[in-house]
Parts: sequence; C-alpha cells; structure tokens
Amino acid sequence: MYNHILVPVDASPEAENAVGHAVHLADEIGADIHALYVAGDRSTDDSADRMGSKRGDRALDGATERADEHGVPTQTAVAEGDPAETIVDYAGEINADLIVMGTHGRDGVNRLFNGSVAERVGRRVSIPVMSIRLDDAGQSVNSPLEAQRIAREKLERAGHDDAVIESPSQQRTSWVVRASDDCGEYNVHINSVSGRAKVVHVG
Repeated sequence: MYNHILVPVDASPEAENAVGHAVHLADEIGADIHALYVAGDRSTDDSADRMGSKRGDRALDGATERADEHGVPTQTAVAEGDPAETIVDYAGEINADLIVMGTHGRDGVNRLFNGSVAERVGRRVSIPVMSIRLDDAGQSVNSPLEAQRIAREKLERAGHDDAVIESPSQQRTSWVVRASDDCGEYNVHINSVSGRAKVVHVG
C-alpha cells in the first residue's frame, strides 16, 4: 500500500498528533517514516535561529521516539525554505507515497504548518496527502458494519455520495475500507480505538 510515509513536524501538538497517526499506520503496513522539519528561510537574528534549531531537534527527537516504541524505521531531516515547496521537493527526493500533515487552521502566527500549507502541498503532489486535525474525535469501532457506516459518512462528507464500498479489512489497530466512484479509488482508514477516520485518494 505505502512504503515511505513523510511527516512534516514542528513540535506542536497538532504535528505530534499527525506523527502518532503516521506511526500507527506504518506499523500496520510495514512502512517507514520520514520526519521533516522545515526551518524556514534563515534569519539574521541569531537568537531566532537558535530557537528554531531547538524546536526542530525537539520535533524530530519526538517523532523518532514515537516510531521506536513501535519498531518503525525512521529517518529525519532538516531543510530551509518555503514550507510547502520544501515538503513537496523532499517528498520527491525520498519517493514518498503518502504525506501525513498535522493542520492548525489559519490562525496560528508562530506555527509553521497551517491549513493553507497542507492545501498547497496537496495541489502540487501526485501522492495522497492525509491532513490530521487535533480535534478529530470519535469512538471505538468493533465491527465491520460499524466501520462501513463510518466510512460511508466520511465519504459522503467528502462529496463521494455514490462511492461503492467494499468489505472492511481489519488491521491490528485500525480498519481499512476500500471504496471507489467515478472520480477515483479511496482508502478510508479508521482507528479502531478512537473511531477517527481519514479518506485517502489512492487512484
């Protein structure tokens, strides 16, 4: 399904939440994680550079620790530049086949990855981009019928009312529901503990 999952990080709760989603998915399917911290353009303020460096170290160390807990192979990188452009370029360099991004909305002044960055990345890459919001919530999912119901609701909210849904596949900590319509094919990933669901366009 996926081999190389790219996760941009910035030491925020939203990014840490995205790392958790990416690690669980990678653990289930045998993929590896690439954690990327984008430092932005170099500042003339040395104190700002030091703060950015510490934030990057903290973000990358946190991602590595989460992955190590599950035995997921991890690589880390730091880059400078425009966040969206840098993420897109790095995804190409590592042959990523999925990008998982935590989103903050558009009101965070000091936060590097906001909703608009995720949208720009999504428009420029040909691989799926999974946007994870911190306030995504749900409930435990214990049956295929419940997984299908959640997948149907998620697809309808995404505008895929006529999607044909296949029987769910149960992984260790999630359900994967395949679906398709005239616009393409999708995998709906549903966390079996929280009920959180994400639609990924796969073809």
